[in-house]
Amino acid sequence: MAIDMTSAEARLHHYADTVGTEPPARLVAEDGSPSPELLAFCKRYGASLDWIILGDVRALIHRSQRLARLEQ
Repeated sequence: MAIDMTSAEARLHHYADTVGTEPPARLVAEDGSPSPELLAFCKRYGASLDWIILGDVRALIHRSQRLARLEQ
């Protein structure tokens, strides 16, 4: 599956803008894996790596469902 880096960067910038921070400088490390900066960003701000890289919203839906169950 080819990754649309332009769309991935747009999603990353959108997320960062929404939470009021700066996005990491790079998405991908030299070896083609997600950059350490991106992984740290996702961990710190709760961003979905699947959504940023692939545009896959399933992880966000599952997380929302789990939170809703906890609030009941």
